[in-house]
Amino acid sequence: MPKNLTKSLAKNPALRNLIAQAGSITQTLARDNNLRSLTDYAHLGDFLIKNGVPLLNLASNDYLGLAGLSHSIISPHLPSDRLDTNYLLMRDQEAKALVARFWEFVKFHAIDVRDLSLGSGASRLLSGGYPVWESFEAVLQQYFAPKRALLFNSGYHCNISCLCALGRLDGVGILIDEYAHASMFDGLLQAKAMNKSLWWKRFKHNDMTHLQELLESNSARFRHIIIVSEGVFSMDGDLCDLSGIIALKNRYNALLYLDEAHSIGVVGDDGLGLAKSLGLSDEVEFLVFTFGKALGSVGACMLCAKELKELFTNTARGLIYSTALPPLNIAFSFFAFCELGNLGAQRAHLHSISKQAKHKLESIIVESKSAEVDSSPYILGDLHIISLVLGANKKALECQDFLESYGIFARAIKSPTIPSGTARIRFSLNASHSTLDPLYEALEYYANRIF
Repeated sequence: MPKNLTKSLAKNPALRNLIAQAGSITQTLARDNNLRSLTDYAHLGDFLIKNGVPLLNLASNDYLGLAGLSHSIISPHLPSDRLDTNYLLMRDQEAKALVARFWEFVKFHAIDVRDLSLGSGASRLLSGGYPVWESFEAVLQQYFAPKRALLFNSGYHCNISCLCALGRLDGVGILIDEYAHASMFDGLLQAKAMNKSLWWKRFKHNDMTHLQELLESNSARFRHIIIVSEGVFSMDGDLCDLSGIIALKNRYNALLYLDEAHSIGVVGDDGLGLAKSLGLSDEVEFLVFTFGKALGSVGACMLCAKELKELFTNTARGLIYSTALPPLNIAFSFFAFCELGNLGAQRAHLHSISKQAKHKLESIIVESKSAEVDSSPYILGDLHIISLVLGANKKALECQDFLESYGIFARAIKSPTIPSGTARIRFSLNASHSTLDPLYEALEYYANRIF
């Protein structure tokens, strides 16, 4: 930056005051062991590289391992130095097989390769949409008829836009699980800013008694009550009580908005999510899938009634005012979704290692607990998201650093992302993990020293 410009900025009292306020906020975050920072890494299969050291990556949502193989679509000629180990040779063979299936898919669905660019150039409502959008939405609609599909750039775009649009309607009240994703709460906050009469309230996590109490005391006040929840909760890793919610929904003539970001691809014999696996997808009025986790891509979709799709097309701001995703990304999401039925072995392996991991981690905690410890650690998670809850932010950061010193990359999750006093190490497992023994060995050593 030119020196004269730097001096000019330094003389600006408004900027100085803003910088001072920003500094005060970040200092407070640092004092509370809650200061975030950005770090980028090279990735190699199940590992990421930090300062030249490979670390087993247990912080990725690439649950079926597809994202870790998709680089070969852009660069099909893999460098020979990647073949130094049997592990890398196997991964590269899997990547080449994936790219072969992708191009066969493109040919089968008559997708014009000239349309598979790395930029769309505009929002979809202008000129940013390509035929592959319609093709993908048509297939989603076949699986979830009579619902219609509408693609979004991300799960965040979808939730904030659609819940904001719904919250602006007359006579709507919203009940949301207190552990639902931040994007859902942000949508409600934005709606409240635009519609002062909007009423919404949290219900206790997965607590059907509390949800029923809120429905009983409020359903008569509103033309529509919408219940908002997740299929698999992103932080606690537990399943929502979908059957319980639907029973209450029907009893009180409510509607259901379900985000299956962490269940699509993983839950169900065909990987089509929790609602489909239970035969209840018809009972979900607003069904959200994201493609950046188990599908290894990017983007999301809303599945809903035709008239509601038209409403969102006209009022969902994240759709209207965002440049559309590159068509190559849409094509890969389309491909990955259609691949789900062929990935049963990966799902079975993921479920197996997840069950083993939870049992092993619980055993480590039980064997290492001390009566002198005031707040004992505990394990959360029913499926592929498993957390070691340690309590204080500082404890979680210390464990994170210890694991990294043993070659394990797993991140501390702290308040305000999760409730105060429940800071944890969150392990995201994926089907490409052949063994988690290094994690168990590191945690056993850590537990014997600390707990």
